[in-house]
Amino acid sequence: MAKRKTPPKPALPAAKGPRKAPSWMGYATLVLIAVAVYANSLSNGFVTDDKLQLLGNPLVTDIHKLPQVFGSGVWSFLGYRGNYYRPVQFLLYALLYWVFGPHALGFHCFLVMLHAANTALVYALARRLFDRSMPAAAWISAAVFAVHPIHTEAVDWIAALPDVLLTTLSLAGLLAFVRQNGRPNRLQAAGHCGLYLLALLTKETGVMLLPLYAGCQWILQGKAAAAMRRGAGLYAGMATCLMIYLVLRIHALGALAPAQQAFLNLSPAALAMSAAVIAASYLVSLVWPAGLNFFHIFHATSQATPQLVLALAVLAAVAWVAFRQRVRRPMVAYGIFWIALTIAPALNLAGVGQNVFAERYLYLPSVGFVWLAGMAWAWLRTAAPPVAWPAAAAILLACSVAAMARNADWKDDFTLLQATLKQSPESGYLHNLMAGVWIERDQFRRALDEQQLAVRYEPRSVTFRKNLGNILLGMDAAAAAREFEMVTRLQPSLAEGHLDLGLADQALGDSARAAAEYERALALAPDYLDAVAALAQLDQTAGKTAESQALFRRAEAIRRRLADNAGATAPSSRRPQ
Repeated sequence: MAKRKTPPKPALPAAKGPRKAPSWMGYATLVLIAVAVYANSLSNGFVTDDKLQLLGNPLVTDIHKLPQVFGSGVWSFLGYRGNYYRPVQFLLYALLYWVFGPHALGFHCFLVMLHAANTALVYALARRLFDRSMPAAAWISAAVFAVHPIHTEAVDWIAALPDVLLTTLSLAGLLAFVRQNGRPNRLQAAGHCGLYLLALLTKETGVMLLPLYAGCQWILQGKAAAAMRRGAGLYAGMATCLMIYLVLRIHALGALAPAQQAFLNLSPAALAMSAAVIAASYLVSLVWPAGLNFFHIFHATSQATPQLVLALAVLAAVAWVAFRQRVRRPMVAYGIFWIALTIAPALNLAGVGQNVFAERYLYLPSVGFVWLAGMAWAWLRTAAPPVAWPAAAAILLACSVAAMARNADWKDDFTLLQATLKQSPESGYLHNLMAGVWIERDQFRRALDEQQLAVRYEPRSVTFRKNLGNILLGMDAAAAAREFEMVTRLQPSLAEGHLDLGLADQALGDSARAAAEYERALALAPDYLDAVAALAQLDQTAGKTAESQALFRRAEAIRRRLADNAGATAPSSRRPQ
């Protein structure tokens, strides 16, 4: 008897895995986080440099002067020679000023949206560069970027617009480069060259975009030398853009870096040791962004110290990790490469401003750091799954709270300077700024106290002593004269100092000495309008009618000549700097 066959069991439906969220959800949540963290910055106003570079800059407020932007440095409108050539910054300022007028809200909205766009770009690049099995790690990287407290200076301060915009250009360019597998066609290569020139005109650090491209090819894509040579056309085009930029820069500034060593004059050894300490400090601030400060007082390192030894150990350890992981985990090596490359321009300590260590300089380098943070989280998720998400949530929450609290410090000059002086009470620069704030509030006694502290901490500062003299002039003419006399000793060739001393002498009733100082000022600057006018009024008071009339005619001729010469202004010391 034949065996009865058992009918086959019906196949069970395949188990459905967890439904994947659409990719746009990741972008949407990141943008919302970035905007939410900086929403309380929208009520902030203009602070410190914003009032000069933006509200007091005719290149921004007068649309007819826009053509002069490409021939001017950042401080050229004040007659200062500096190392910063950033025409795109002023073009954007002019556009935003035309749209929003002298209202800070529009400028802050633009910066917050730019930060949100950068967050989305960090996520897009991480999705491309990370292993396909790490989409959550890419999201964590971008979320850390969105809330990292080190970004508050760059996003809250309108004057830091170049740092935020340069990051947008760098991320957009690299994302396109990666999508093109490092082999753009001619039209695409032309686009990369145009973007490189735009980055250079945005901020000096833009020069690093070319090596960032090359590092992506070499480290991440493993391109051999032959493949790199096939991309020589792109790199040659970018190098040509660099040459064009250098020509424009030298034409605008008068030299490649005319203000080199304007604030610091360090020996080569001290420069190298100080740069090592600053570089390690930047790395520490990325990992532990505590004690955020608008003005970090710089102390040069001129000999071997425990701090230098520790800094060198940190830098050596990071370099060793990059070298060891270059083959096994190339993304780790590229993240470290990104940080090192984009921090490098800020280590020219003798070429940056008085605030050598600045948190805004970490906005672009932090991209490499958050990629490393995302990969570290992916490792934690494998090693200890129950801990990974709670740890990420706790870190993101703590960073968000810290960033939102820091945003409030940037409300206005008074709030920012109060917070900063608690951290850097020995900065003459900060006390000088605070004196200006008290003057705006008609609190001249408080202004005097702050200005005296500025001079105490930086007694050789001509600007601080001049400002102190200006405050004293209406209170104690003799004390003002002593300050102005010190100004003329510190900088004998400063015509303004002799004018100020003459005004103080005149207030003391010594017309002869006052006239002598006005004459000295005119010997140094024959077209000094204030000095001509002061001498004319003095002669008129003394009854020298012919002399005073001749001087008044001379002043009127100078005034007409200055009015005809667009952008030229007579020097004036009437307001503290």
